[in-house]
Order: sequence, then C-alpha cells, then structure tokens
Amino acid sequence: MTTAAEDVWYDAEAGPLVRLYALTGGRTETQASDFTLGAIVQRVPGRTPDDDLSREQKTIVGLLHKPVSVSEIAARLHLPLGTVRVILGDLRDAGLVAVPKSRDAAEAPTMQQLQRLLSGLNAL
Repeated sequence: MTTAAEDVWYDAEAGPLVRLYALTGGRTETQASDFTLGAIVQRVPGRTPDDDLSREQKTIVGLLHKPVSVSEIAARLHLPLGTVRVILGDLRDAGLVAVPKSRDAAEAPTMQQLQRLLSGLNAL
C-alpha cells in the first residue's frame, strides 16, 4: 500500500490531483442558464443531502447556510466558473439548491418612484 507522499495522484502542497473533467463527469455545460456569474444560489429548505455527494458538492451545500452568488462559490472552491456551474446543475437536479426567480419587471420601481426617492434623499 502506498502512502499519500508516494502516490502519483497526490501533491503535498496542492492535495489530490483531480482533473476538472473528472469532477463533472466530462460535462462542460449545464442544462439551464440559471447559474450566471452573479446569480444567487440558496439551499432548498427541508432537503437533506445524500451521503453519496462528492466533496465539492458537500462543500457547496455547506456554504449555502445563507444565499451565496455563483462567483463566490467558485472563488471559495478555487474552481473555474464552468465547473461550478455543472456541479450546481447536478445539485439543482437533486433538489438541493435553487436560484430564486428575479422580480418581474412589473414589480420594479417606476421612474417616478425612483425620482421621489432621490428627491427625498437629497432633502436629507
């Protein structure tokens, strides 16, 4: 049996050497465009992760004790955005994460409301 130091798939400084395509099963795209750079991802309440999640998937689920952006997830995991998007797609398909729908344009403030707000702030 080889030790971690003798293993060719382990680097003492970098840790395990796993190619990115191994993390995603060779996939480079996710089915939905929900996971844009600034999209906010949140954990689906009441869903418990399975024991068969990868280390990266478990880390992402652990990060989502509060909503986090896709770019923040990629930065924390030190992984490229494309890889994180594929992993998030898998977690979404498993029902563990979701991207809340953005507000409809009808709910957005009108220009008149914004001007009144600006006037009020200037009056302070």
